[in-house]
Amino acid sequence: MNTGFIGIGNMGKHMAGHILDAGYNLAVNDLRKEAAVPLLEKGAKWCDTPGEVAAASRVVFTSLPTPASVEDVVYGRNGLRTGWKEGDIYIDMSTNSPSLIRRIARDAGAIGVAVLDAPVSGGTKGAEAGTLVIMVGGDPDSLQKVRGVLETMGKKIFPVGDAGCGNVAKLANNLISLACNSISAEGFALGIKAGINPQVLWDIITVSTGNNWCLQQYHNTTFKGNFEPGFRVDLAYKDIGLALDLGKEYGVPLPVGVTVQKDLQNTMMEGFSDKGVDAVILPLENVTGVPVRLDE
Repeated sequence: MNTGFIGIGNMGKHMAGHILDAGYNLAVNDLRKEAAVPLLEKGAKWCDTPGEVAAASRVVFTSLPTPASVEDVVYGRNGLRTGWKEGDIYIDMSTNSPSLIRRIARDAGAIGVAVLDAPVSGGTKGAEAGTLVIMVGGDPDSLQKVRGVLETMGKKIFPVGDAGCGNVAKLANNLISLACNSISAEGFALGIKAGINPQVLWDIITVSTGNNWCLQQYHNTTFKGNFEPGFRVDLAYKDIGLALDLGKEYGVPLPVGVTVQKDLQNTMMEGFSDKGVDAVILPLENVTGVPVRLDE
C-alpha cells in the first residue's frame, strides 16, 4: 500500500516512522524539509506539495497543529484535492474542528475519496512507543482497509461514528483531562503552601477520589520542575477553544471549560506557551512563592 504523511512534527515524526518501519511505501511532506530527513534516510520519498503526496499515495495521513493548517493542506494551492483519485482514503490525525472535517468529508466524497478523522491520545511518548489511543470517525469499511496501518501507531482503535465524531471524542477527552490538570495544580499549590509534603499529598490523593491521569505524571514533570513539552500549553489552549466552540454549536454550557481556558490563557501570558500543560501550576507557584517540587 502506498501511503503518505503530512506533518512531521513532534508527533508525526514518530507516527510516520512506525508506518515506514512496518514496510509501507511512504511519501512525506512538511513545511520544513529538514524535519523529514531522518525518514528520508530510512527510505521515505519527499514530495514538494500535499498534492504530490496525494498523487503518489492511496492513503494519506495528516498530523497538523491547527484546523487552519488542515484546511490549507486540503484546499490550498497544490493541496490534497489536486492529487486525490477515486478510491483514495484521507485520514486526519490532528485534533481538529468536527465541522471542518465534515465539510472535507462531503467535498472528498463527491469525487470518491473517503475521509476518516482519527485524532489520538497518548502524547509524544505514546507516539514514540506506538501505543496511541486512536479515535476514528467515518466509514467502517474504509477503517477496515487502513486498520493495519493504524495499528503501527496504536493498539487501541475505537470506531466512534460518522466523520467528525473522532474529534468529538478527542475534544471531550481533552476537556476532562485539562480540567483535571488545572484542578490538580490548584490542589497541590494549596496543599504545599499550607504545609503538606508534596510526596505525602501525592501518596494520599493517588489512592483517593482525587486521583487522575495528569496527577500520575507529576514525578516526571512538576515534581522535577520538568515542563518540557509533550503537549504544549498553546496547543491545549487551541483544543479547549475547539471544545467550547463545539459546546456553543450544540447548546451545551461548559463553565468548567471556560475556567480552564482562562487558566491556560494566563499561563501563556506569563510566557509559558511552549511549555508542557503541567506548566499551568507555574503562575500559582509565583503567587504562593512555594514551588511544588520534591527534593532530589
